[in-house]
Amino acid sequence: MATITDFNSWLLVTVNESDYNDIYNLYCTIAYGEGQGCYEISNKNGMWFLKYITSSDTLMIASEKARQTLLSIIEHEYCGDMDIESFWSYHHALEKDKVKED
Repeated sequence: MATITDFNSWLLVTVNESDYNDIYNLYCTIAYGEGQGCYEISNKNGMWFLKYITSSDTLMIASEKARQTLLSIIEHEYCGDMDIESFWSYHHALEKDKVKED
């Protein structure tokens, strides 16, 4: 088990881009400091340690500035530059519409 600091490498192997709930859970885990879905987080001496339950690597977020940067990366790369609440609401509405059509 390695502790890494490369956001992009960690995101590449842990984020399920086709699951908007997974992206939402990741964002909320980082933003609120409480694990959601398949993500776990802990804080030690001002550094955050983020883990995806099936990954052997832990992502270290070394500062508040780094945490804010990671949240921005998630919104930019996975949410189409929407804020996380708009992203989740949009995809949830699409899913509800799809269920109605079936």
